[in-house]
Amino acid sequence: MEHGLLQIFDRLLPRRKAAASLGAAVFVLLGTLSVPGAFERSRRIDPETFADPPREYRQHAWLTYDLSAATEESMTLAVRRWAERDAAGGFYLGMGGGSTEGLSLEYLQGSGRKPSDRGIAFLSEEYFDLYAGIIEAGLANGIAPMVFYDEWGYPSGMAGGHLYSKYPQHAAKSLEKVERDITGPARVVLDIPEGIAMGAARMNLDTKETVDIGDAVEGRRLECSVPRGRWKVMAFYLDPKASLGQGVKSGYVDYLDAEAVRAYIDLNYQAHYDHLRKYWGDVLQITHYDEPAMHVSNGKAWTPGFNAGFEREHGYSPVKHYPALWYDIGPETAAARNALFGFRARLFSECFIKQMDDWCRAHGIMLSGHLDQEEIDNPVPVNGDLMLAFKHQQVPAIDDIWWWGRTNRAYKLVGSAGYNWDKPFFMAETYAGYRDVMSPEIVWKVAIDQAAMGVNFQVGALPREKTPESDRFIGRNCYMLQHGRHVADAAILYPIASLQAAYRFGDWGGAPRGAESAYAREGGIVPPETDYIELGELLFRGLRQDFTFLHPQALEERCAIEGDRLILDNAVNREEYSVLIIPGSRVLSVETARKIRAFYDSGGAVIATGVLAVQSAEMGQDAAVARIMGEMFGLPEDGPMTARFERRIDEFMVYFVNRNDAGGRAYFLPDYTPEMIRTVMGEVVPVRDVAIAEPMWRLKIGRGYDGSLTYIHKVKDGRNLYYFGNSSDRAVETEVTLRGAMDLSIWDPMSGRIRPVEEGHSRSEDGRELTAVPLVLPPVTALFYVEEPYSASLRNSH
Repeated sequence: MEHGLLQIFDRLLPRRKAAASLGAAVFVLLGTLSVPGAFERSRRIDPETFADPPREYRQHAWLTYDLSAATEESMTLAVRRWAERDAAGGFYLGMGGGSTEGLSLEYLQGSGRKPSDRGIAFLSEEYFDLYAGIIEAGLANGIAPMVFYDEWGYPSGMAGGHLYSKYPQHAAKSLEKVERDITGPARVVLDIPEGIAMGAARMNLDTKETVDIGDAVEGRRLECSVPRGRWKVMAFYLDPKASLGQGVKSGYVDYLDAEAVRAYIDLNYQAHYDHLRKYWGDVLQITHYDEPAMHVSNGKAWTPGFNAGFEREHGYSPVKHYPALWYDIGPETAAARNALFGFRARLFSECFIKQMDDWCRAHGIMLSGHLDQEEIDNPVPVNGDLMLAFKHQQVPAIDDIWWWGRTNRAYKLVGSAGYNWDKPFFMAETYAGYRDVMSPEIVWKVAIDQAAMGVNFQVGALPREKTPESDRFIGRNCYMLQHGRHVADAAILYPIASLQAAYRFGDWGGAPRGAESAYAREGGIVPPETDYIELGELLFRGLRQDFTFLHPQALEERCAIEGDRLILDNAVNREEYSVLIIPGSRVLSVETARKIRAFYDSGGAVIATGVLAVQSAEMGQDAAVARIMGEMFGLPEDGPMTARFERRIDEFMVYFVNRNDAGGRAYFLPDYTPEMIRTVMGEVVPVRDVAIAEPMWRLKIGRGYDGSLTYIHKVKDGRNLYYFGNSSDRAVETEVTLRGAMDLSIWDPMSGRIRPVEEGHSRSEDGRELTAVPLVLPPVTALFYVEEPYSASLRNSH
């Protein structure tokens, strides 16, 4: 249901007048927007463009300015100096300071900003005049700003404080509760703090039974009788001022409320468009929103229309399940949390991001921007569902901040969201906050890794250590990697159902006193079996076998089964997987389980790690999920084991293999080592798409990360292209075997030069044609192997 939530909220909330500046067309189904010119031209592989990449493919870096002191003269000088340095393809504007004209006293007090009449006010006529003058200065110096940064500071959604000042009712809210434990029969009275009432429930502390008692709420008072037994009585309400008290990050919009987001778009995006229309979609071609998130009040973002919207979607009120947001309510806990957190994640994706994207499409510009804390294991309190969030965004994005390697674990998640939802671009804000860890080599190392992880448009800070040479390296990589389709043999299921089932509000037990906010931002509760990110890093950076994270919704709705292949059947990014990996997950949607079983029954290979799911994301389906998983892996709860027991003597570990008559194989690895994963992957993918002969390096993460040898394979313009990056300080001299017979040339992104492959040869293995080529990469270098046009033409003709 592509637009279901917006339709639900349109019915629930008052209609705006037809004369509203956004226009009704923005909020209905829109056709696919042809991408702006620079992004359209990168569909082809052109040697001249590769040799000297135009500015649009190189980094677009911050040009920050203080509205308290900025003038057109000072900014024109800054732009000219920027152009003379030639270390970035273009700039984009980030601002702070300035006059507080137009901001309410309540907002100023709540944010801690001091009233000021110094300089230019954000969104004022003077501000737009200055903005236009800076664009003109850029055009005069040949460095037009392609990127529209959408805020005064961050997070996006504040309109520099004007959102709260003008529409305080549209600011973000948090779900709170008051409660009392009582032994019945008894009468209980609860006074509800000032806010927006959201219902009430009671929970039996022994049986975990929950009952909706919302009818007992009148105004700000709950008064009811409870029957015999030990009960917890709870009244739920929204804190309308939850977004205040966060310094200059205060007063952001209710991302879960369609009407609130419309007001924000009108106030900020539409105002920029009205004043800068001549540049829109021509000069300004892509947006950059910054760190919207749901960690208000430690991850408790909620919205007034939640109950009515949920009831229209599911057919019943969610209030009975609200206790599950804080407590274990028995066997229904996992399903209740999935229903509630899953609906909240869809609100964020559709009410906020989709509306922004719809507006941008209608106004000739592409929506991009990144969320907050993408690298945490459990995104529920911060981003809801990290992969689903980008379903409706033309250009998914990530934030690489603080130090090299910190964000590596999240790139494949965001990049895979793009592959899942068929997006040809992947943006990365880069180098911000690196400061004392920055060096010329770090500039190169970060960019080398980013390309292998799929990044094809770079924005962010401009380090002093960045040079015209490294900028052109970035430009060549981005030009080559835009568009096309990604190739990978393996898919890893994104375990969002298990993560949503584990998360809860309130006292997590592990959070240090006074550190609850930081704990929420780090993901709060992570199920002990969670290994999907580490498993992905082991495959990609350790075993050098690329993969795609597969969202359950994409698996259910976008994947077809063709024999022993699972096909991500997108219009452009069509991928074929030989194996589907289920990382440690106690909870699965029953439809996800059925789709995986169908793949296995058709002859597909499935691997599960850690634990097998025994609970469902839907009510009343636990037994169905447990039965499907038990039978598929040959470990049924109520029948004889059919799986074969495999022992690795050298590692003192075991795993189980179940097979069917169609050739399907299901491997269950209760625990594993890199060698075990390598062995099993070798069985299910005996002839890899890309096989690098270099022995596995010791895998390091976090601040100990010291580089890796990685690759990405895409098919673009009808030709295979393979990027190999060595971000380490060691030299690589090895051989690479590529599936398929083809003639290749080497395209060197370090220099822009192209040369033939002189030592390549073809051979056959298991009936498959292969091409073997040498791979020589000195420290901190990269190269492309690109299929020759005549070779691609011959291959495609067959």
